[in-house]
Amino acid sequence: MGERPRWLVATTEYAGLTPYTGGIGTHYAALLPALVRQGVGVDLVVFSDGPAIPAADLDGVRLLAYERTDRMPRAFALAHRALRVRRAYRHGDYDRVFLPEWIGLGAFLPVDAPLLTNLATGIRLAHEVSRLRLRDLPLADRPAVLLQRAMEARQIRRSAGVIAISQAMLAWTTSAFPRLPRAAVVRNCIDLDRVRAASTAAVPEGWPPGGDPIVLFLGRSERRKGVVDAVSAFGALHERMPHVRLVLAGAGGDARFEPTRADLLASLPATARPLVTWLGHVPGDRLFAAIRAASVAMCPSRWEGFGNVALEAKTIGTPLVVTTGSGFDDFCVDGVDCLMVPPAAPAPLAVALERLLTDRGLATALAEAAQERVGDFAPDPVAADLIAAADGLLDRG
Repeated sequence: MGERPRWLVATTEYAGLTPYTGGIGTHYAALLPALVRQGVGVDLVVFSDGPAIPAADLDGVRLLAYERTDRMPRAFALAHRALRVRRAYRHGDYDRVFLPEWIGLGAFLPVDAPLLTNLATGIRLAHEVSRLRLRDLPLADRPAVLLQRAMEARQIRRSAGVIAISQAMLAWTTSAFPRLPRAAVVRNCIDLDRVRAASTAAVPEGWPPGGDPIVLFLGRSERRKGVVDAVSAFGALHERMPHVRLVLAGAGGDARFEPTRADLLASLPATARPLVTWLGHVPGDRLFAAIRAASVAMCPSRWEGFGNVALEAKTIGTPLVVTTGSGFDDFCVDGVDCLMVPPAAPAPLAVALERLLTDRGLATALAEAAQERVGDFAPDPVAADLIAAADGLLDRG
């Protein structure tokens, strides 16, 4: 029997350990313990803008380092993190280095490193979806943005292989990098049992009282996540169903580029504004309770690499509306387990929300079908597929 393979993983968010986590953080927190169960030794390096959550249970994953970089200038932090990952690699003996492309954590690794880049949305793609150009950014921010773009591109080009989280993610990256390294697609995962159990907790503070129907928007308050389209759709829905409420769960966007709460409220009829609740970022298990309490959930992203929160809504059994043409296409089927609408299209979004609110038979049927289809996204089968993909890309196994 050979020695236990060792993987080095680094990230900026990790559910249960970092104060903030999005899709990549929930994915890695489910995936890495599953890799351990598959016989892989996993060393984890985390860079965060906040303190570690005390007594975090990493379920067999070894926390090699946890570093805060929030007090560093942005450009300096980019270089510091990449150098720290290089140092960790040189001091260990790793069969795989598995890193997201975000902020170019692997940009300074040696050219012969067994680097597998997890394609999960870099800054170039995020700005493209948001329609932000370099000249739209403050002058002081531009050097760091250019450095981040360069480091992410360098990491991708120097990788031994790339593993995209969806077919859409691979297609975009292939068009952006004509000489892409060998590639595979391995879906994201979530801890299905934990999500279901946590959804029975108390709803977040600020949840609307009473029994009015609630539409829940899931995502950061950014254009690329469809927040403008969601609020516009709610305005149209309000005219036909005046007692429906809108709840938005997600961190706020950068007010220099993204619409503020005041901007979004001003776009609504005056009678609709008191029916909007802003929860902000909902940490941990309370988000799952909010999803269960909602009548309908929506993820109207203008483009999405994968969309873990939509998978969480399907696992919990809340009727769901998502958009077509990106990562949702890998695990959503219109009229089978959810309703799908074009991105940046508030009118069809409002119609889909109304259908699920008025036809509860349809809503229940879609939600039940969704729950039956999520088993493939459990951590252990995804971890097994990731190991096989890594072996194939590196010609080992």
